[in-house]
Amino acid sequence: MFLIHNSHEQANLLASALVQVHRVEGHWYTSFQQDLAHTLFLRLLDAEINFSGHPGIEVETLAETLTQASERQELLELLIAFEMLCNPIPETLSRDIDHWANALNINGEILNLARELAQNAITQATTDFYRCNWIGEGDDQSDPVFQDLLKKYGDHAYGLCVTADPDEFARWDNLKHCSQGSLGRSLWEFYQSRGFKLPGELGAGNAALAHHDWIHLIAGYDTTPIGELEVTAFMASSSRSKGATLGFIGAISILETGLLHSFYGADKFGRALSADDGIERIAQAISRGKACNVDPLINLDYFKYADTPLTNIQKAWWS
Repeated sequence: MFLIHNSHEQANLLASALVQVHRVEGHWYTSFQQDLAHTLFLRLLDAEINFSGHPGIEVETLAETLTQASERQELLELLIAFEMLCNPIPETLSRDIDHWANALNINGEILNLARELAQNAITQATTDFYRCNWIGEGDDQSDPVFQDLLKKYGDHAYGLCVTADPDEFARWDNLKHCSQGSLGRSLWEFYQSRGFKLPGELGAGNAALAHHDWIHLIAGYDTTPIGELEVTAFMASSSRSKGATLGFIGAISILETGLLHSFYGADKFGRALSADDGIERIAQAISRGKACNVDPLINLDYFKYADTPLTNIQKAWWS
């Protein structure tokens, strides 16, 4: 996840790259980009940077300093995250980010998604987003049964129960028998209080999508648009899953600018990040994710801890 550097020298380099790409002739593509950059660098890197006057840097010069592939990937993620704040995405911006990606020899699904959105290839972008982010990683995409569901129901199969599964429903519904205050009982109540269907019910979120509901609960993020941005930001900064960062960047494009459409109905929302205290809340979510002691997405079976008190889980995550 981007913004993991700690030194002021590295922070200044990232800031220089950001203004080089997103500030043209002294002006950012959107004023919100500048506000977001200032808050993120101040809150996460303790770097007070004047983004209206901070000098840029050519990619060829930066490449001499950023030699590690992980550092270059992080930089590209940062540039693309800010690209998602534009709707439509300017052709000049896409071209500049492509130039940086080529110069740094970095490619991947995040860059592919950004290009598809810039070209208004929404159908393909939607498929790639759900196939490659943390939801798609949770599906067994090699399973012939799942592939049949994809052929019959399309992208909805990545995150929704397109057919009823009584056994899966029973697994989640049995959480109501866990003791009061436990992780399992608290998640069951989380669903009931919101009127959400349980995985296994037709039309409910499937187990791959529902995996992040445990994180909603433990980290304390709501299921409002800004809450969804908070939880995806938290996951991106706490998990080694490649799909976690893609999920956060895609969530920005859905919930802030509406570039990407969601079959969960979230595309009707907009400006979730730029409204009210959205910037501060996202910065805090990223910071909390960095401080988390566990990877909430990879190899963590929450059902094993269903009888554990929720407060004990929370203490373990941030002890």
